[in-house]
Amino acid sequence: MITSTLTFAVHVIMSSFRVLAPVARLLENAFPVRNMASKAVKGKVNFNSKHLRRGDPMPPYTGKLRVYNMRYCPYAQRTLLALIAKDIDFEVVNIHLMDKPEWFLARSAFGKVPALEVADGVTIYESLVTVEYLDDAYPQRPLLPKDPVTKAYDKIIIEATGPIHGLFYRILRTPESVTNEHVEAYHKALKFIEDQIKARGNKFLGGSKPGYADYMVWPWFERIINSDLDGRLKIDGQKFKVLSEYINHMLQDPVVSQYIVPKEIMSQFIIPYRSGDFANINYDIMIEE
Repeated sequence: MITSTLTFAVHVIMSSFRVLAPVARLLENAFPVRNMASKAVKGKVNFNSKHLRRGDPMPPYTGKLRVYNMRYCPYAQRTLLALIAKDIDFEVVNIHLMDKPEWFLARSAFGKVPALEVADGVTIYESLVTVEYLDDAYPQRPLLPKDPVTKAYDKIIIEATGPIHGLFYRILRTPESVTNEHVEAYHKALKFIEDQIKARGNKFLGGSKPGYADYMVWPWFERIINSDLDGRLKIDGQKFKVLSEYINHMLQDPVVSQYIVPKEIMSQFIIPYRSGDFANINYDIMIEE
């Protein structure tokens, strides 16, 4: 009796497998993005490829996750840091933002980077949106906190960086427009972030290693310490001791170090911005032949 029951059970399981296998294959084909996400493993990525311009053809879609990028863009850097941190297999297509290819608007409706192509012709854009998508689609090394309150504060910290990149861009483009109020708001933002680091009691906002808030605010700190634009951007190591230690910890993070732009290159890149000579911005200083 037991043997007959067992034989019958095996027969049902095998029959079910034969019936469901085609359904499973159909579902995989219907949802290629999720299937691709589950199998992604990072390969070698060329971050410093030529920035494509008007007249350059769109690279054919390879089936690999693709990020449309500009090597020196702080917003696009957020997406790249998330991709590197999560060890995802992806490719980079760099875009010349002052002379964009004609086809680029078909991949980024706002004409901006980053844009993340998750399937042929299916793109997601805006830096924070792309990072949250990556955290949902690729579960390895979660970046966003699970605790709702901590997650909310991570997003508040990112909002608090407004006066930081606001002052950076004013000094870069119109230094004469900077007021004491801009500088005071900048210091208040630095203090808010430092207080959050102190309150969390770890090396990083994300804990023992960087997380969502760390990688989303880092591009601005990298530019502040690597550009020597103006003394008003200087982060006083005595006044902001914890924040200065935090920046040093971030510099040692293997994710940050993979994508960081050397100081001399960053300074060279932003010179035309200061003079308003946008036509002579060299996007390909770091190009890899």
